[in-house]
Amino acid sequence: MADDSIVAVLPYALSVAARLAIADECADSARNVKDLARVLNVAPGALERLLRALAGCGFFSEDDEGRFALTELGQLLLSDSPVSMRETLSNIDSYRAWLGAVETISTGRPAFDTEFGTKFFAHKEGDDQVGAAFDQRMQERASRLYGGLATLSTWQGVHRVLDVGGGKGAVLTSVLRANPHLDGILFDRPAVLERTEKTGFLTPLRDRCTTASGDFFQELPTGADAHLLCSVLHDWDDHEAIEILSRSREALAAEGRVLICEMILPESGDPHPARWSDLGMMVVLGGRERTLAQYRTLLRPAGLEMSNVTALTGSYFSVIEARAVQA
Repeated sequence: MADDSIVAVLPYALSVAARLAIADECADSARNVKDLARVLNVAPGALERLLRALAGCGFFSEDDEGRFALTELGQLLLSDSPVSMRETLSNIDSYRAWLGAVETISTGRPAFDTEFGTKFFAHKEGDDQVGAAFDQRMQERASRLYGGLATLSTWQGVHRVLDVGGGKGAVLTSVLRANPHLDGILFDRPAVLERTEKTGFLTPLRDRCTTASGDFFQELPTGADAHLLCSVLHDWDDHEAIEILSRSREALAAEGRVLICEMILPESGDPHPARWSDLGMMVVLGGRERTLAQYRTLLRPAGLEMSNVTALTGSYFSVIEARAVQA
């Protein structure tokens, strides 16, 4: 396959493999195409061509008998792998938004709004199935990208943490399990928490974790001495991010801290994964990734100041710690 064909076709081939759950069927042993096609209810010939293309890129291997097995790289396609990207690769909404991305570059406005006739989070609120898929993507993201967050030394001085926009509670769960002295509050929109309650995701920690629903542009629950915002601020433009931070400062306990977990753009033009995420935020949500200097600029009008920055182990993410400006 020519290099230009790989660039053009590979993302779609991976998306198809993710949506069909091919990797899950090959996780334990090599499978022949006919048996695999029967289980997946797909055309054997078409499946074989897909698998051979992906095997050429290292996601599957093929033995002398024509059986396909999952490789280490292919674990990205598994539903239950710590490095899984299956839900992310299955996200058709983002592909649709990118089809209109020329408009974003032309106008500065997110293409998602035009493609769907509504904003990103309104779309999630209006369709429970779409919302649940987004929740799952965020849970997948939490297990893959936030390594080291739960074991930060900063938790030693915290009594109660409010996870702002915490979705299903995957991050909060990992923090509470690693820090038995902590209590937690999971905060998100009512529809998100309703789905979370149905799944029972938080049940094992119910003695230490409560939930609260609302709008973080309006008001946040009081009583926590740490507010955790994981991949929240990059969803929003500067004005909206300042509003969220302002509500956090208002609800934060005295001497409390705001913990912002995000990728940080380099001040220079050096290559970094945050640059690609920055494009995604621009096209889909109208948000952005930011440099440390830009985060300082956001914090100031919200009455906060940066006190510490910690790079997470084995991750491109960092935790920015901020406290209320002392009068």
